[in-house]
Amino acid sequence: MHRNIILCRHGQTHFNRTARIQGQSDSPLTKTGLEEIKKLAKILYPDMPGVIYSSALGRAAYSSAIYSQILGIPVHFRQDLVELSCGEWETSLRTDVIGSDVLIRSSWVDRPPGGESYQDAEKRLGVFINELLTASDSVYVMVLAHSGLNRALVRSLLGLPIDEALYIRFPHNTIYKINMDGNVNWIGLSNRSGSGFLREKE
Repeated sequence: MHRNIILCRHGQTHFNRTARIQGQSDSPLTKTGLEEIKKLAKILYPDMPGVIYSSALGRAAYSSAIYSQILGIPVHFRQDLVELSCGEWETSLRTDVIGSDVLIRSSWVDRPPGGESYQDAEKRLGVFINELLTASDSVYVMVLAHSGLNRALVRSLLGLPIDEALYIRFPHNTIYKINMDGNVNWIGLSNRSGSGFLREKE
């Protein structure tokens, strides 16, 4: 690691709230999602990023635009930060294809029918990660993307074991701060905070 990264996810969407699989399909932010993004933007001080790199998908682009407006910093939209494709499962209810408490991908190389694996995502992130680690425009940089994409990103950045990266949680209402020494801290709403990554059920 050669820089400090604020890593987060887009705000809650209608598909998130109704447990539909999104992938590279899109859905508008809910009222809760909008409110949470605005609140998170206001707690970033004093470690304010100098720039935002955002997924180009609508839900992420709208979320990053809110951060940009409140913090007064530019956004660069990146196609390589879009969520992993879920192929034939996109827009389906989770319960109809995988069950409510099951991860969409059970391993690092598992692909939904016609979709992408975490390994696939790591490959398309290579150029971005190199740019991220060698740029020198600010102390903190924000990356705003998606839960699946973010897992691939932190594994590449930190060299995490696959069985650890696979279960990292990226709640909509939480920000991770990844420091130059590799330390990770999270900040949520209602004065919640802690160290390390939050984890999904295994």
